[in-house]
Amino acid sequence: MKKEEIKDASSKTAKKAASRVKTAAKKADDKVLAAEIEVKKTAAKTTRKVKDAAAKAETVKKAVQKPVRKVKAAKLEIYIQSPLGGNITPEEIAAKLPEGVDSVFVRVDQNKLWWIRGEETGSVDIW
Repeated sequence: MKKEEIKDASSKTAKKAASRVKTAAKKADDKVLAAEIEVKKTAAKTTRKVKDAAAKAETVKKAVQKPVRKVKAAKLEIYIQSPLGGNITPEEIAAKLPEGVDSVFVRVDQNKLWWIRGEETGSVDIW
């Protein structure tokens, strides 16, 4: 072989090697870029899931903190009637009781309002 042939052969080999190195480097860069994109996608998905979970938790927290609304009964007049024909309303019962009463038991058969105030008890005639 002549010097020129050797130079041409080595030059071609060097060019091929350089081309292969560039191709390998480009493939490696592409793989790194793809991996970075996947990492960013995963991070974005995780962030969205965390935000959604936080929003749901906040909704549940607000629902738990809402005061319970009492159901309003229809305007109703209540009369308690004795077997002997006497009538009394809850308002009239409340007016007959001492101040600060916790509970009252209406016993029409005994003609009594039995009341409780703390440890103290007593009774009042209905009619």
